Amino acid sequence: MFRKKGRHANVEELSNEHFTLRKTACHGFPTGPTALGYDHEHQLLSVGTKTGELRVYGRPGVEFVAKIESGSAIKQIHHICGNHQLLTVSEDNVIVMWHMQSEHDLVLVADPSHTFKLDPEGGKQITVGCLSQLSGHLYFGTESGNVFVLDIGSFKQDEEKTIFWNNATAILQPGSKTHPGVVKSLQLCPTDTNKILIGYEKGVIVLWDLERRVPVQNYPANLQDCQQVQSVESLCWQAEGLKFVTAHGNSGIYFWVAANSTPSDGPTYHYGTTCMAITKIKWLNSDSSPLLVFAGGVPVEQDGEEHHTVSVMQGADHVALDFTSPVVDFITILDPITQRGSSLVVLCEQELLAFDLDAPKCPQVHKPYLYTLHSTPVTCLKLYTGCPRTLYDDLVALGFNSSTPHDHFSQMEWPAMGGFVRACDPTTYDILVTGHENGMIRFWDMTTMAMKLIHELKTANLFIGCEPESFQDDTFSDFKWPPYRKVSTYDPFEDDPRLAIKNIELDVYDQTLCIGGNSGQVVVFSFRKQSSDVHLQCSQAEIFVGGSTRSRAGGLRNDAPLEYKTEQLTLPPGFQVVFCMNCTPPTMITALALESAWGLVAAGNSKGFVVANFLCKGIILLHPTVQTDGVEARSLSRVQSFRRSLRSSFRRRSSTRPRDADDRRKIAVSINVEMGVQQPPTRGHQLGKRAVSEPLTTMANAEGEATAARPEQIGTVSHLVFADTYVTGGGTDATITGSTMGSVVMRYGLSLPPPESRNIVLNQYFESKSYSLVHAAPMVGVFILDHEGVPLPTPSEVANRVVPEPDMQSPHYAVICTQEQIKLVVLPSMKQKRKEKVADSMGQRIIKAFLIRIKVANVPVTANRDWNAALLVLTNTGHLVAYALPDLRLVFDQEHFLEPNNHMAIQSLTVSLYGELLYLHSFSELERYIISSYGFSFHTTLLPNLFKFDGSTEAVQIVSRPVTSSQRRQNSASAVDGSLEASGGFLKSPGHKSGSIKQSPDHKLPTLKSPEHTSTPIKSVGEAERKDRSPSVDVSKADPLKRKESSTSSVTGPPKPKDVSTPVRSPPELSKSPPQPSPMVMGSSPSKPRDINISVAVSNGQVAQSPVPMATAQATGGMSLDASTMLDKDLIASASAFTKTAYSAKKDKSGSVSSSSSESSSQNSASSDEGGEATNQGEPIAFGNPMAFDVSADFNESTKELDTIIASSLKQLESAKAFYQQMQARVKRDNT
Repeated sequence: MFRKKGRHANVEELSNEHFTLRKTACHGFPTGPTALGYDHEHQLLSVGTKTGELRVYGRPGVEFVAKIESGSAIKQIHHICGNHQLLTVSEDNVIVMWHMQSEHDLVLVADPSHTFKLDPEGGKQITVGCLSQLSGHLYFGTESGNVFVLDIGSFKQDEEKTIFWNNATAILQPGSKTHPGVVKSLQLCPTDTNKILIGYEKGVIVLWDLERRVPVQNYPANLQDCQQVQSVESLCWQAEGLKFVTAHGNSGIYFWVAANSTPSDGPTYHYGTTCMAITKIKWLNSDSSPLLVFAGGVPVEQDGEEHHTVSVMQGADHVALDFTSPVVDFITILDPITQRGSSLVVLCEQELLAFDLDAPKCPQVHKPYLYTLHSTPVTCLKLYTGCPRTLYDDLVALGFNSSTPHDHFSQMEWPAMGGFVRACDPTTYDILVTGHENGMIRFWDMTTMAMKLIHELKTANLFIGCEPESFQDDTFSDFKWPPYRKVSTYDPFEDDPRLAIKNIELDVYDQTLCIGGNSGQVVVFSFRKQSSDVHLQCSQAEIFVGGSTRSRAGGLRNDAPLEYKTEQLTLPPGFQVVFCMNCTPPTMITALALESAWGLVAAGNSKGFVVANFLCKGIILLHPTVQTDGVEARSLSRVQSFRRSLRSSFRRRSSTRPRDADDRRKIAVSINVEMGVQQPPTRGHQLGKRAVSEPLTTMANAEGEATAARPEQIGTVSHLVFADTYVTGGGTDATITGSTMGSVVMRYGLSLPPPESRNIVLNQYFESKSYSLVHAAPMVGVFILDHEGVPLPTPSEVANRVVPEPDMQSPHYAVICTQEQIKLVVLPSMKQKRKEKVADSMGQRIIKAFLIRIKVANVPVTANRDWNAALLVLTNTGHLVAYALPDLRLVFDQEHFLEPNNHMAIQSLTVSLYGELLYLHSFSELERYIISSYGFSFHTTLLPNLFKFDGSTEAVQIVSRPVTSSQRRQNSASAVDGSLEASGGFLKSPGHKSGSIKQSPDHKLPTLKSPEHTSTPIKSVGEAERKDRSPSVDVSKADPLKRKESSTSSVTGPPKPKDVSTPVRSPPELSKSPPQPSPMVMGSSPSKPRDINISVAVSNGQVAQSPVPMATAQATGGMSLDASTMLDKDLIASASAFTKTAYSAKKDKSGSVSSSSSESSSQNSASSDEGGEATNQGEPIAFGNPMAFDVSADFNESTKELDTIIASSLKQLESAKAFYQQMQARVKRDNT
């Protein structure tokens, strides 16, 4: 038996309906950008890519994403101001109009009736375009030299207005017909939209009259001068429309007066005559103080180094912004009042940056998104959801250490701040920690749609000779020419690969960080708010000694371990080093485990693992897993050897039997894993050759057939975990469990000194055990479960009351996951309880495994958690499979979640504890998914919109994310009486419409006060604890490990009271209308809601949630709600608890509520004892309960307060309608 009868039995078992995989966000920088656009009226920035993706960005959280069906690269983007429309010109000559819609979600819709394709034959490939906002025409030049016109209204070509190249050059060459070349630039006159400038490849420039359809002027006046001018790359009008400037292929710049055919100035070569071509030029501001911005035109260095620049010139101020990747395009943004150049946005192949044109030297503008995730290659990442606010605030207070000093940043607001989002104040945060090739560790805020960098930690400063280049102020010097200034954050080049971070572990509650590197370095950091001076004392962990000294590349430097600095270091506030260690041999750290509450850290590589105490800076144990290169450190007795040989013979014989067609698709090797053989571990250092550590990837060939680990990977440690569990039958002890690619599980018991002496007393190990799985499939992970089959939480989670305390009764269980099968064994005997042969049943092999907590639908008030655990695995074919724990029942299978050949996505996949998936879609992009049907992520609740709505952007907070138990207590202690600001609910003022949500100061929920406790506002299920007790729920007494015939298990709801009208008095406005259908009651199937009066649900404490997509339900009072929302659960449960206490006080006026509450508690205890339930001493902690009342006062206005509660709850439900409509529409579209 896994569960006690009254403790977790009320939490429904997992089934397929609890799992819904849906994409929620895409973070990072678009891969392969090819075009840039800007809507000056709505402040929207758009980026097109080489794969046909179109992305439009506004303020953080406002983002549109679409893709061209053909997948052709987008070459141009033109925004139609005022209509939330834009045009894209793709490489296949297709012009598409897109509409931005935000009714239910931010979507870009391509209008089929507004799609135009120009036949590319005959030199009609589109090269450049120009949009006339007034006339509604798009002019686009082609390789043939002709300019065609597209009417935006009818989206048809206006052939009468076509500008043929021979007509355009009629004044220049009336007799001869020399082709002027490709159309390179088109520019409408800013003061006369009937005039357009056409620049040709061979230096010909034509001023064309669109109304009369004749050329007005040619620049220069004859062909001989055109040949001297060379190729025209770009041209731009001055603001007054009387002059223009042209840029050419030889880096020359000419200034022209429109009335004259000869240049007024030029050619001007700012950086010399032998320079790269100027690809684009802009002439801003008035003639009295002109501002010139151009891309390119700088000389090529003698050493071949190529500079990618955008130069800004205004009077004496001159700076060449130097980027590390080629410049794709740039735009200049004008001030809407002064019409002067305000900001500059530069799109490069690997980053997007903005600069302030009003400030000297063009300082950089802080960007809220589109960070260069891959500024140095990402080598590992880990997502932590539900982080406490304290950690987030501490990281934000530190800021991030950019390579550019903060005084070189502008205070200007980001130029793309269009759209609106709901103003929110989350109570928990999502933090992504990434490790990089240069030893950098970055912390990203993933709470909203916009991934934001909040802190950087550099580990290279700890090692000798690895300090990164610091920013030099002389890059701003005026004595350099050209005046280069490095502004890029993208720097993918790293000379020392030993610095790469390979593993990360973070305790978000104790704020302790541990990293494992590519050269065997292990560093533990602890967060401190004050700077400190330290001397690093490196511990040497000689896991394996001997072997060759040559590196993989044949050199010697990368093979040697990194040397820590010996001098005194001044560490700034933030994560500071408390322990550092080098593992021998200096190979990649393949497994890492951290337990900050015990002061322990464990690290493994290709030769073994080490356990150390980072508080007293001592090594506890060393366990080598190999004797020599490729020889595992274990020995078999004659009996064990004979048993293995016999089993191998049976496997070879069974593998040669004929198979049918279905079996041939499966794995070719029969797997028959028996119980592991216990044997003593081999300790000490064994000499031998050094084995090369390689990344842990799939061990299956293209056909999916089973292949054993390579000899050099047999001893590689694949997983390490600390747990308080059983090593012997005497009791629980602190343990470290490790697994290898050679299918070996090692377990050690560890002594724990008292907390006050853990920084001076070194732990001791005992009861070492080793188990070998005969089928020898590489291990993926080992996970420990308590007596009830629930995964053991960390001591930090229990201390902060995030989860209830585990059941420490014997026995415990371990889930052993290999690439071929999943086994459930009993601890400490290691007897097999369950087994799932993945390789046999699915013909696939497991690559990664994660423990997740999945929200369930029916959560009664007596339950101490609202989730059940599952094991999520990723196979070598990209399938995502989930098994319910502890019975290893298949509950979810998503085929082709990842492509099998997408090795980057497979190796980078990380899953948070609450079922959010994140992986590298490309080097610069992250894709984010959520797998829980009933769970939600805060970034999906912001409801971005193009138009302002009540409660948007800068308004008061109106929504909160569900919080942990520790944060519930903190919020309860500091909450203002009657305030709903932190309750996580929606509140709508009576004067607003159904779709608008706004917090009203007049609607405050009453509070129950106690003489001994501070007043606490009524809180939702995400804010308060469950201390009230509702009727117990009948549960099945069958063994949960036995296979269920049906995929779901029914839960019997609580009995209805005989008189439902007595406990609850309906508000006046509700009593007039008959009872209406209400959200689902507990015990019914989530997909089949039942009708029930709200008073019944309130009086019984029935709580329910609906899956996604949600079924239609009706609330009382005639209000319609399109979904059985999660808010129903909070509000009904809150009203339920209040009803019980209020009715008890009303029924027994002479007695106190506290006495009746005590009697109720004693009755519940008695009923538990009768059922054979062994309860813990004291009142058990209730987690996730909607109420946390200490009732010890008399209620004189209980009925009136109850009416206020129900009325406010119904208004909140009505306000939540708009939000869940959008969520339902989004899920429906994703499923489609």
